Amino acid sequence: MRESIYYKRKLRPAMILIMSMAVLLLAGCGNKNIQRDNSSQENQGSQAEVPEEENKDSQKSQPGTANEGGQKSQPGTTNEGGQKSQPGTANEGGQPEDLNQQSPAGSVNQPKIGAEEAKEAALKHAGLTAPEVTFIKEELDYEDGKTEYDIEFVTSTARYEYEISAEDGAVLESSQEPVEQVPENLLGPGVVSVDQAKEAALNHAGFTPEQVAYIKVELEQDDGALQYEIEFYAEGKEYSSAINANTGAVMEYEME
Repeated sequence: MRESIYYKRKLRPAMILIMSMAVLLLAGCGNKNIQRDNSSQENQGSQAEVPEEENKDSQKSQPGTANEGGQKSQPGTTNEGGQKSQPGTANEGGQPEDLNQQSPAGSVNQPKIGAEEAKEAALKHAGLTAPEVTFIKEELDYEDGKTEYDIEFVTSTARYEYEISAEDGAVLESSQEPVEQVPENLLGPGVVSVDQAKEAALNHAGFTPEQVAYIKVELEQDDGALQYEIEFYAEGKEYSSAINANTGAVMEYEME
């Protein structure tokens, strides 16, 4: 009996020790699992923060800039190989382009001769001098990719029209027609004369013969009625009248 009691007393400390060790082992495993869970959570958090850290440590490029190889360019510029160009310029090979420089196309339409030279070329071609004519048109025109002058003048008997090149003064086109075109077969009894028709047109416009240069005096038949079509140039303007060839009355009148 005593031996049994002694054995139990001796066995109890051993059991306590074994149970304590088991508890410690279980506690150690639990701590390891907790540490593993904490470490996995830390790894996930650190991975989530990596883009922010990389963004902070990486080189920043501003909106509208080009950043390659650490080179920064300003907005509106082109940066290739470290060469900088200003906005609105073309930079090829590092050479700037002057915006104020005029292109050759901008000077294509500029005449190389003046209106006086064009008039002289027309007069020379017609075999006339300035005192012998009255100029009624001097206009710079642009046609078929070239600049030219439209020149018109009259004498007491003829009307001349010219197209003169504004590049070299060459005669491009020319025409000539008589001022008076009055068919004799239309003249007859009851028809007013050319001079009477002119006088009626001038009196209506308020001019004398010395103040005007006739551009056109034509007798024609319109809807069975004879009429004079008279055009003249005075004080920088053109006047046109239609005169009844039987009565001498002014039927139409126009000024330009």
